[in-house]
Amino acid sequence: MWQIIRQHPRAAVTALIFHVALITVLLVSFSFSDKSSVTVRQGPEPESIDAVAIDEQEIRQRQTRLKEAERRKLEAQKRKQNEAAEKKRRAAEAKKRQQREAEEKQRRAAEAKKREQQAAAEKKKLAVLAEQKKEAERKRVEAERQAEKERQQREAEEQKARQADIARQEAELKAQQAEAERQALARQQAMQSEIKKHEALIKQHITRYWQIPPGTPDNRVCEVKVTLIPGGDVVDVKVIRSSGDAAFDRSVESAVYRAAPLPVPSVESGLFDKFREVIFQFEPRNRI
Repeated sequence: MWQIIRQHPRAAVTALIFHVALITVLLVSFSFSDKSSVTVRQGPEPESIDAVAIDEQEIRQRQTRLKEAERRKLEAQKRKQNEAAEKKRRAAEAKKRQQREAEEKQRRAAEAKKREQQAAAEKKKLAVLAEQKKEAERKRVEAERQAEKERQQREAEEQKARQADIARQEAELKAQQAEAERQALARQQAMQSEIKKHEALIKQHITRYWQIPPGTPDNRVCEVKVTLIPGGDVVDVKVIRSSGDAAFDRSVESAVYRAAPLPVPSVESGLFDKFREVIFQFEPRNRI
């Protein structure tokens, strides 16, 4: 209340005068009303009473209208003050906003400049790194080429050495094979010689016990398979090719059994396996 009076002193004085005048009118009206009441007692004056009642009602209506007008005036003043304060506040906010926008713009410009500088520095750094990488790559490729060239040279030398070694080994192997074949052939020849020697000895030994039946033609041939065991003992004698003369065939079988044990090679010599089963032909014309 006092704040409103301080802000609008002229309006407050006007309102005060208005209220004083209003109170004065009311006092006068009350005083007039008392005098009218005395007169009424002396005699009826209905028109005067109605006039006073109408004046009081009009005064109250005026008072109400004056109060309403004052209230509206105060509200209008207050609204104007609020609008002025709001306008001032908005202006201050707009100014602050402009300042902030200016500062933000300046900050963004500074950041953009800083980013540009950083981008330029980064670009320069990347260019240097790219050049260094390019140089390193060139050196690496050159080193790899040199290493590949040296590797190929080493491989060529190693291949040449391997080929020479292979050729030497092949020559040695051929020589060894030739020697082995020669030795095998010599052993085989020696074995065949020993076999033939023992076969001849065995057949000669059997022939000593062979008694050819009288009158046997010279063209008779009897072929027998003799089964032997180590030591020369005869296990079996089987005619595998008959001469057609039973007596002649039996004479051959009998001679083999009587000649036992036959002169076979020993087991230790490794030749006996060749004499486990031996085939002999006996002919009167070839009798040893």
